[in-house]
Amino acid sequence: MIPRIRKLRIITKSGRVILEEDVGSKIVESQDLDTVINLLRMVSNESRFKIMRLIAEKNNPVSFSEIHRLAGYSQKTIAQALEDLLRIRAISKEYDGYMLSIIGKLLMRQLTEIASIIKKVKELQDLELDFEF
Repeated sequence: MIPRIRKLRIITKSGRVILEEDVGSKIVESQDLDTVINLLRMVSNESRFKIMRLIAEKNNPVSFSEIHRLAGYSQKTIAQALEDLLRIRAISKEYDGYMLSIIGKLLMRQLTEIASIIKKVKELQDLELDFEF
């Protein structure tokens, strides 16, 4: 299982810690949950999620033409999906293509964790529970 994030640490390239904070569900407000819902709405669209996954699978920036070739969607669909993903900051635009942002990486990681939990729950649903009193 993937470990949960307990602490956020921002470090400069020189190694200086700029921010170090504990992360917990007690500090989440309703507007934070609204942001999460908007993120999930965005990636619930098949083309946006497929494009995000294509970008996630690469360790280097992915160009528009490569996304077009791999995804098989029209240029208009890809342009709109990229614009939407940029707006929610799930991806970033580099000089040579698109990359997952920190938010995008966290989102993909959490979606993977949720998928693995759902898979395990489905496996457990096939079991019978027997209680002895």
